[in-house]
Order: sequence, then structure tokens, then C-alpha cells
Amino acid sequence: MLHALRTLSNGFDCRLHVVHLDHMLRGAESESEAAFVAEIARQWGLPATIESVDVGQLAHTHNLNQYAAGRIARYRLFARVAASLGAQALAVAHTANDQAETVLLHLLRGAGSDGLSGMRPLLGWEQWRTFGDAFVEEKQTNALTHAPRLIRPLLTTTRAAIETYCDQHKLLPRRDPANDDTSHTRARIRHNLLPQLIEYNPRIVEALCRTADTLTAEHDLLERSLDASWPRLANLRQSGIDLDLAIWQSLHPALQRAALRRAYALVGGTATLRMADLERAIGASTRGVGRVIELPGGIALTVGYTMLTIGGVVISGPQLLDDQQPLAIPGEILLQGGWRVIATVQEQALPNASPWVVQITSESLTQPLIIRRRRSGDRIKGWRGSRSIQDVMVDAKLPQSLRAAWPILVRGDEIIWVAGVRVAAGVQASDGVSAVNIAIVGPAYVLAEEYI
Repeated sequence: MLHALRTLSNGFDCRLHVVHLDHMLRGAESESEAAFVAEIARQWGLPATIESVDVGQLAHTHNLNQYAAGRIARYRLFARVAASLGAQALAVAHTANDQAETVLLHLLRGAGSDGLSGMRPLLGWEQWRTFGDAFVEEKQTNALTHAPRLIRPLLTTTRAAIETYCDQHKLLPRRDPANDDTSHTRARIRHNLLPQLIEYNPRIVEALCRTADTLTAEHDLLERSLDASWPRLANLRQSGIDLDLAIWQSLHPALQRAALRRAYALVGGTATLRMADLERAIGASTRGVGRVIELPGGIALTVGYTMLTIGGVVISGPQLLDDQQPLAIPGEILLQGGWRVIATVQEQALPNASPWVVQITSESLTQPLIIRRRRSGDRIKGWRGSRSIQDVMVDAKLPQSLRAAWPILVRGDEIIWVAGVRVAAGVQASDGVSAVNIAIVGPAYVLAEEYI
């Protein structure tokens, strides 16, 4: 791409600046690639910004996968350099094959028109600068004559055509070995799935790109329709966005999902909302006031009397959806935010040190198990008398906002477990005896492996 842009720039009033980030994931190999880029820029007489970021550490610090952490690091650098230079555009080299892989990746995970439209050939500054959570100084933004757009000039060019171009111009590009690591879903799509699909349609890459183009147009129409309702629907506050519940519920389901995605993005959500996330949100809106679910990134969605509020950070912890529910053995109960209670039978109890698991002797289960919320006067049995559930929760420093809907396991009328906090005396099964294993399992969100 740089070679082609350099060639074209000779006929236009266009100046190029090279930007490269060493992700520090492959030691000397990635250092040599940074040096290679710097040398190419020097030979071609182009200014360059070459920097390095420990993406592995960034991923660890923010609990991200390396794809997501790398994207954040790249686009922070891109936005900063573009703003400081007063650039008109940022060019990235995604190809038609990258687009086809993105469409398949989203299709396999389940997506609507937004996901299946893949990557856009052109994005405005406000759309792409936040890919890396890269909010540059406002004074820099305001000083820009042209807010730089993101362009993908090779998005309709296949990888094979690019290989041919390199051969014709005797270019020897470096190859990232991570692209061949089939432990990543995208690499498996590239090396396993796409070759199989080519047997059905030799021009499958072009077909998938046409699908992306079609769905991009349809998604744009959906967004325009949402634009018409947005002023009446949404109230933007400093701490979040309120969606008028009556207006939101009157919308077509496609517009309801689009409104949730837009609100989530506006309050700083950086993950790709999956259909499962949207279905949980829509389901919560029909189940009564006070429901709170956790969206990816810890962002809360709260159901009020007249508003659906998106914003604020959820203090992670299991919360009951209903006042009480019977727990079947084996069985499962869904809690708010993707948490679950899971009951299984095991022939022999095993040593257990997790506060989120309790093992109960099968023979002691002469009465049904119930998961419920706390009630006035609740107490739990200890080795030296009993204690109020209120005191137990306070001593455990359980946030007050979580106490009312915190799951409590009851056998008949006896409280035997305050989940994650306290087990009643004499309840835990001894090692080796037949037992029922009851566990609280937290939500797991997976960030999309996207090329954006």
C-alpha cells in the first residue's frame, strides 16, 4: 500500500507520513520489522514515527485479549500522530480477503447487518478515533483543518492481486507469523474454512465482499431511521443515556437493537455487542422495574419505570432475577448479567476451597433446595450459635447495592449458604461421600478478533 500511495502521490499534492507500532510480542523479530519499516521510509524519503508498546502487558492490565489490546495501542498512536500532523486521512491496508474473513467471523458468532457489513472503506474521525480509546486533546482536535478520516484503499483488492503487485515491483514485504497461528479463530477461517468454501464458489471472497457492501447500505438505512427517532428517544446525561421506555418499546425490533448498540457505544462501550447481549437486554426490559444486567466491559443497563438507562459500571456479582426459584438437581438457574447457579451430582465430594462452590451430602437433601433473596430476620447457623444475614454481609464487605438480590441457598426453611460468603455449620459434605455440587459461575465475555 505504501508503495502504491507513494507512486500516486507524485501526481497529487499529497504528503505521506509512515506510522509503525512494534507490539513487543515477538522480541527481536518484531524489533527487526520496526527497523525494516524505518529503513524503507528512509530510502523512500518519507518521514516516519516508529514506536513500541508492550501489548502483552497492556492486555494483562486491562483484562483484554491480545487482538483487542493491540488494536487499542495502534489506534491510540494513529490518532495522536494524525492529530499532531493535521493529517487529512489515515490509510490502513486491509484487503478484500480481510473483509471476507471478517464477515465469516461475525457470521459464525451470530450478527446482524452491522456485523455482517464488515469493515467500512471510509470512516469519519469521530468513528475511528475511539477504536483505541484514543481521545486526543480537544485543543488538538479543534485545531485540525480537516479531521482525519480513516480510509481502506485496498478493501476491494484481493490478497492474490497484492502478491502479484509485489512480484511485479520486486517488493519483499515482511510476513507476520501470527497470521498463521491457527489457535486464533481468524487464522482458522483463513487457512481452513475459506479454502473449503472456494471449492463451492471459486469467487467466494468477492461474493462475501458484495454481501458486506449490500448490508452496509441496509445498515445505513437503519441508522437513518434511528436518527429520526433519536431526539425523542434518547436523553444524554453525563453519567449515561436514558432511553424513553415507551418510545423504545414501540420501535421495530431491529431499531430497538440499533438503539441499544448506539447508546452502548456512546457511553464508552468498546466491545462488539453480541445477539446474546441484546436479547438479555430486551428480555430484562419486559421483566419489571429494577432489573440490572451487565453488558460487556462492565457497563450497566438498568430498567426503570419510564426509562431504560445505559451507563455506569456494574459492581460485578451475582444478582437474582426473581424473588425465589426452586433449584433442580441437576439443574441451572440464570441470574442477572450472565451469572448462573449450577447444581450437579457427584459420586464423591472433593476437597474444595472456593467460596463460590458448596457441596452438600446427598442424604441430607430431604427437602427441596431454593435460591432466594434475603428476608427480614434471616439468620445462618454457625458453630457457636447463629448470625443475622445482614451482619454476615456487612462483615464480608458486600456492597450494599448488591445485598438485596444476592443469592441465598435454602433447604426447606434453613439457610445453608450465602453464595460466595458463608456456608452454614455442618453443611459441607465430607470428602469421598456422595454429594450435590452447587456452584455460582460468572459471565465470560469474548472480544471480537477484528481487523479494525
